Amino acid sequence: MPTNPPTCSVTFIPLIVAHRPTESPYQEAPHGTDMAMLRIVPATDVRAGDLVLGAFDGPLNPNRLRWAMQSAPVFVAIPIRMWGAVCLDGQTPNWEPDELIMVIPRELRPADRYTVGDRVERTVVHTPPLDYAGRQPDVRLMIQRGTVTAVDDGALSIAWDGRWPNAEIPDTGIRPVDHLRVERSRAATGFAVGDRVTRHDGTTTGVVMELCLHWYNARSLARVDWPGVDDWDTRVVETSSLVHALPAAPVAA
Repeated sequence: MPTNPPTCSVTFIPLIVAHRPTESPYQEAPHGTDMAMLRIVPATDVRAGDLVLGAFDGPLNPNRLRWAMQSAPVFVAIPIRMWGAVCLDGQTPNWEPDELIMVIPRELRPADRYTVGDRVERTVVHTPPLDYAGRQPDVRLMIQRGTVTAVDDGALSIAWDGRWPNAEIPDTGIRPVDHLRVERSRAATGFAVGDRVTRHDGTTTGVVMELCLHWYNARSLARVDWPGVDDWDTRVVETSSLVHALPAAPVAA
């Protein structure tokens, strides 16, 4: 005699996902994403490869209709916990551990298919050298970009741009570079992380590793990996002193 399958109670949460604008700073989920696959999970449960649509506005309540408010451009998660927060994008501690996040699980979103020449990025945990007073600055989460050089039965070989000294690579996975973010960075500063640059005299080619603003005058700065230059501070130059270089072979991992 066949047995009846086990049963369990299911709670349905009403949810509305409104149309998301495509202009800056928001963007739609990739073509082919099934929005019916949206899930709501705590930030600590977001996994590498999940597609993050933003934070959920309010606690879950099956008796109340909520609006899902997109709080960030859609991106592939490379999450890491740091400073008591969750860095879903691999760099910024914007999410509380118990904050509710809207995601498309990695198993239910269009799969990333890499080919030679594709640009990808990962998280790097960098420990700066001691400062002038001998104190140890806080570690930093940085994004490092690279280029796929080979694809062999799903295994990737990647040449990463530049070098981060005193760096650890956490197991958070990789994701495709969002070219829209790259273009936004170039529109704001003239450059993006991973760009190959030279000084105006054109004598040396380096790789942009970080972009920031001067603490006092807010001028745009770039930390550049120059060949043979290992000093942390001398790598920082004003972006006004840089020009884009012709593409060169990436630095091997």
